[in-house]
Amino acid sequence: MLGGFLGSGKTTIIIRMAEHYIGKGRKVAVLVNEIGEIGVDGSTIRSGGLETVELEQGCICCSLAGSLQSTMKEIEAQIDPDVLLIEPTGLALPGKVMELIRGTVDEDRENIIGIIDAHRFDTLIERKEDFLKAQLSRSDFFLINKVDAVDFERVFEVSSWLRALSPGTPVFMVSGKTGEGLEEAFSQCLFP
Repeated sequence: MLGGFLGSGKTTIIIRMAEHYIGKGRKVAVLVNEIGEIGVDGSTIRSGGLETVELEQGCICCSLAGSLQSTMKEIEAQIDPDVLLIEPTGLALPGKVMELIRGTVDEDRENIIGIIDAHRFDTLIERKEDFLKAQLSRSDFFLINKVDAVDFERVFEVSSWLRALSPGTPVFMVSGKTGEGLEEAFSQCLFP
């Protein structure tokens, strides 16, 4: 499961993650939670030829909890993927979502990957720091995304903030746009 605030690059990274798994011969399905009327993320992912299921008109950690569980059972019955990638809305708390799906997934093979936008870091911390802490605090790995758009000092600042939030949690510097750092991150934080 990928967690991160709106615009952090979850969709771009989930597409690259899916391509990584497909390249290893795995069958991949993607579950996307959309709040708006038009499923932009789902359409973007589907345009790459990926099996995509959308949950719309609510948040999977709040109003769509029952739909999430039944949709996951449907995905298993109809698609039977080796890997299920979940992209909740940028306003979801991935730790809460993971609690809702316990028992429907192999708990030994679940990860929350927290993504933070290095480019908008100052603005996000200024306006949403408490929410970001809650959203990212249960991550098993962190990806500092958009490192191609910032300088080293910004990357160091974001990395320090994440390490203070969750000491010992691995932090990777990546660019979903250019692919920089993704192979290293995927080799260490994804299941084979």
